[in-house]
Amino acid sequence: MDPEARDEGRCTLAAEALQSWGTLKLRATGISMLPTLWPGDLLTVQSVGPEIAQHGDILLYMRGGRFFVHRLVKRNHGHDKSSLVTRGDCMSEDDPPIGTHELLGKITEVQRADKVFALARTLSLLGKLVAWMFCHSQLFRRVGLRLWSYCQVSPRSSVVEEFPPQKEPQGIEFELPHHG
Repeated sequence: MDPEARDEGRCTLAAEALQSWGTLKLRATGISMLPTLWPGDLLTVQSVGPEIAQHGDILLYMRGGRFFVHRLVKRNHGHDKSSLVTRGDCMSEDDPPIGTHELLGKITEVQRADKVFALARTLSLLGKLVAWMFCHSQLFRRVGLRLWSYCQVSPRSSVVEEFPPQKEPQGIEFELPHHG
């Protein structure tokens, strides 16, 4: 089975688990939400409908067999349907509108190293500046990710991959909730 088909199957399975159990944990793999989310963060996703999502929430949606985790920036209301518009914190443009059927849930907490925390609905002025720098400076992004990698693992085993600007890596890791 080719890697793309495998990843699509994993995302579909994770989406079904989220719909069935209402909660799911995913490992962040991309860089589009820097500095809010970092590669390796463990995200707790709660299933929500589009009417519950609020401006500033960080949402999980599935498009083209892939997961995306981006911030809700506005709602579009049309005559016959509505859509949500999201954007990664370090992305320069909004994503194409997502249909309400593509929405899977919202991120309710993040685990990073030994810390568990909820996310703010807005970036601070410093956060916005850092996000802008990650978006517009390949050198800043490369140095920031290298420093992050160095702080997260031993210097001998760097886990940071370099991605072209505006791209998300393929692949997803997820954990199902434990019911006992």
